Amino acid sequence: MIQYNYKLNWSAEDQGFEDKLNKIFQTLCMRPASKQANAIFIQLSFHNMGMGMAEKIREKIREFLPRAVVAGMTEMLFTPEGTTSYVRINCSFFQNAKVRLLEYDGVPENFGKLGLEMGQKVAAMQDVRAAMVMGVMAPKLSKFIDNFVVGNENVVVFGAIAGMYEDAIDAAEETALSSSLFSVDPGNKEANQFILGSAPMAHGLAVVLFSGQKLSVRADYTLGWKPLGKEMTITETMGQCGISKLDDMPAVDIYRHYLKVVPDENFLQNIAEFPMVIDRNDCLIARVPPGFDEEGRIFFTGDVRVGEKVRLSYAVLEDFLHETELASEKMSQFAPEALFLNICGSRGLFLQEKAQLETIYYQRSANQLNACSGTGEIYCYQGHGGILNCALVAVGFREGSSKSALTVYDEPMEEAANAPVRLSARVAAFLEAVTKELEETNQELRNMATETEKSSIDKYRFLSSVSRDIAEPLQTVIEMDLRVQRESKEPHIRAYAKESRIAGRKVYRVIQRIFDFLAMEAGHFKLNEGEYRMDHLLDSLRAELAESAGAKGIALEFQLEGDVPSVLYGDELRLRQLLINLLGNGVKYTQQGSVVLGIKAEKTGAAETELHISVKDTGIGMTEEQMAELQKILDMNVDVTNTTLNDTGIGISVTQRILKMMGSGLSIRSRLGEGSELSFALRQRVLSWIPLRQEADNLERVEQEETETISPEELAETWEALREIADAQEKESLDYMLETLTGYSLPEREAALLLELQAAAKEENWDLIQKLVQ
Repeated sequence: MIQYNYKLNWSAEDQGFEDKLNKIFQTLCMRPASKQANAIFIQLSFHNMGMGMAEKIREKIREFLPRAVVAGMTEMLFTPEGTTSYVRINCSFFQNAKVRLLEYDGVPENFGKLGLEMGQKVAAMQDVRAAMVMGVMAPKLSKFIDNFVVGNENVVVFGAIAGMYEDAIDAAEETALSSSLFSVDPGNKEANQFILGSAPMAHGLAVVLFSGQKLSVRADYTLGWKPLGKEMTITETMGQCGISKLDDMPAVDIYRHYLKVVPDENFLQNIAEFPMVIDRNDCLIARVPPGFDEEGRIFFTGDVRVGEKVRLSYAVLEDFLHETELASEKMSQFAPEALFLNICGSRGLFLQEKAQLETIYYQRSANQLNACSGTGEIYCYQGHGGILNCALVAVGFREGSSKSALTVYDEPMEEAANAPVRLSARVAAFLEAVTKELEETNQELRNMATETEKSSIDKYRFLSSVSRDIAEPLQTVIEMDLRVQRESKEPHIRAYAKESRIAGRKVYRVIQRIFDFLAMEAGHFKLNEGEYRMDHLLDSLRAELAESAGAKGIALEFQLEGDVPSVLYGDELRLRQLLINLLGNGVKYTQQGSVVLGIKAEKTGAAETELHISVKDTGIGMTEEQMAELQKILDMNVDVTNTTLNDTGIGISVTQRILKMMGSGLSIRSRLGEGSELSFALRQRVLSWIPLRQEADNLERVEQEETETISPEELAETWEALREIADAQEKESLDYMLETLTGYSLPEREAALLLELQAAAKEENWDLIQKLVQ
């Protein structure tokens, strides 16, 4: 195997450019290795050159070296060289190995599926040792890589990403970036971003496969940055490659807080020396955001995931370069015959005028290597890696038996014992010491948290057992009171039983609140979703609270606004518990007037609605001090005093925590002497859009009897809902709607369509379903 490297500058005015190309390819044709090679691989690297010129170069290769497998991409440069235009031609002649090309032109409809299909092809081939992947940046490219490596864990997968950040945002997630990679590589243009396979591709993938029994491959991944400071959790993302929130704070504020960097036109240059790092699959992966938007979100050239832990990192220039030098020395021991480097352009931002040193280190063992800088690097081997950033990936090839290691390194000079220590070394030592101490402190805190959690679980288990021991006989007492009230003919005995039953129910609800509070503290509280009927839920609320409200002479009213769906999918038990808590508090603190439950439904999708629920009372209201204490509970402030957590406090705390698990939160408005209003919004899936009806404050259930007819208005609403469900392809919602319609007497045309819809639904023929519902 032998490798040759050429660089040819280009300008539109250079009339001799084609002659220079001819000379290079003629020289390669005349090489003895060209005649003896079993396979030829040519990698092209472009900067500030259009696809038309790339196609001409590709045709020249077909003319002179028709056997050659060709792949290439545009480069991203953050150095002074970024204003130049050139093509780098790197040719490798393989004596025994085979080189093959897989490619995909365009944007795949399903990146994961394409990765699996290509990966299966590679796994079926013999002796594949390495795969070079080049792709134009896309937010779902990580899905391709994740699936491509399945079954190919022992294949070195490496490469780079071409393209600017603007191509990385899904069409459904368009946002105006206030910063981009264009600002740091003005020599490049958006129209000049492409990869090359058999032809230039504005979007697509090129995968070059290297195989052979005698082919040896060594791959090294060098980062150079070290984690610093505390871990932060990604709590909200946008698409595949954007972070909206870190520790529930706007992501861009992290740089403002730790580095005093504001998001402006110099954002990328100011933060490039402090990448975020993620520990993923035992591999430290860096991320530098080249873009941000006005919402405080930051965007990367690689994927990010909710729940991942990230930290800022730092590097000292001398140590950074020394790590690269050590990696290059290890590569020299492998004695590569061909060497490929993928170097992130952000390393050039950090190293500045010393950026070329990283390439020079590796050139000492392979002086004709090819170095390519993209907007992201690819490295996967034996389950480690992925789409990288800020990295240097070196992949060496060798055919035949092992050769003697090259001896190109001089022993480093030892500094005198009394030599002054450089400032950068002192800063590095200080940061490492602080980071180590922080890690030790964090470990101590984690151990304390583990002990606290164990204590909470033990407390939960003990008190939950006690709560059950109290709740079970109490429930028996309540049932006995009800029997006494029904069977006794003496008014005063019945009155005693009624008061006893009301008090027993209050105690029972308090026990339930305490039990839920403890379960949440121990982390054992979970939602259990399922189908439920809204009319049944409201009936149970009325039955639970009507007696205690009536005993105080308070009106308990239910008011519906809009078309509230009759059948929903969610956690009915927890929703009922929320409303019992809020309505119960309203009854408790209202001496006269009313407690009103209001429900308004707002359609948000083909099978989804947002319920706006409020509980308004005419009770005593709250002072500003009481509102402040209650707000602490809503914020779940750990410093809330125990005196605040009375019956009402526990109920509000449990309510807020349940709502947070449901993706909502409680809002409170109150004035002393004027009552209170508590409200929240809750998204629920809809299984039947047939609405509940309200007449004179009485809820009329829509019973689905076989002989019941359906009004034209309800039929029109139902058919509109079916159209939206068909467009969204919601199978469960469609089945429920069709089952519901079978309970009605339908007009002849709609009845015939219903039969056809049921048949199409069984086959899940969505094209036919969409035609029928029109």
